[in-house]
Amino acid sequence: MTAMRMTMALVALGALGACTAGAQIGTLGAQGSMGSVAPAAAARAQLAPADRLVAAIEAQGCAITADNVAQVLLKANLTQQQLLELGPQLTAQGRAEVTDDGTIRVLTQNCI
Repeated sequence: MTAMRMTMALVALGALGACTAGAQIGTLGAQGSMGSVAPAAAARAQLAPADRLVAAIEAQGCAITADNVAQVLLKANLTQQQLLELGPQLTAQGRAEVTDDGTIRVLTQNCI
């Protein structure tokens, strides 16, 4: 897949994710009150951003789509900008591909 195709897919998914992402007001976020980091979240934060993204995509059925981009970004603790940067890197490394419908699919042991 071309880098341009990956970039366009990521831009489209990122834009849709921005529309569905939760807001934060004071100490309350879309998921409730903010507090200490849960053990699972702390473990995820220790992974490299690309690895967090791949794990989050795997957890959403091995693909990032317009329907799940917000959940993937939240689970991976990444911004839309980071997604735009990481997508082409994953493709170049052979860890992801863009399908004809613009879905980005990870290529891992769990997602063949």
